[in-house]
Amino acid sequence: LVGSEMCIRDSNDDGKELTIGLYNQGDFLGYIPLLENEPYKETAEAMEDSELAIIPRTDFEELLGNNRDVAQKIIRLLANNITEKEHQLLGLAYNSLRKRVAEALLTLMKKYRNSDAEKFSIHISREDLANIAATATESLIRTLSDFRSEKLIEIKDGNIVILNEKKLQDMLN
Repeated sequence: LVGSEMCIRDSNDDGKELTIGLYNQGDFLGYIPLLENEPYKETAEAMEDSELAIIPRTDFEELLGNNRDVAQKIIRLLANNITEKEHQLLGLAYNSLRKRVAEALLTLMKKYRNSDAEKFSIHISREDLANIAATATESLIRTLSDFRSEKLIEIKDGNIVILNEKKLQDMLN
């Protein structure tokens, strides 16, 4: 159970990383390896100070076996996970760089937006954002520069501020 913003990464044999999951307060992670009876192989990194609640395997298995509501919640999480991964794979295969970067920014906004804030702003390393968009850091930086010139985003003190959510969203359609 996650207590703050986290991202999950996987890497290939060459060390190239891809962010495969974004988590927020109250989200569950690590349940798939538990169900598969396999070790957790990905890398989890907190994007800010975080607190995790660990559920021991025996408690998890007991909850699944004895609590229908918990079992249904895990099934919904699995179904959502599959849908997200399918969407991510299709995007990697068919989307342009601009579209992948726009989608990465909008995904971060959807996941981490503070409802009180007028504009979404996030402090994220260019490398982490490149991993989410599945591109090289240099390509991401060029695309962010283009977005900045087009007044879609602003970069202030290392934070990326989305100025025109609608135009970013229109790139995805």
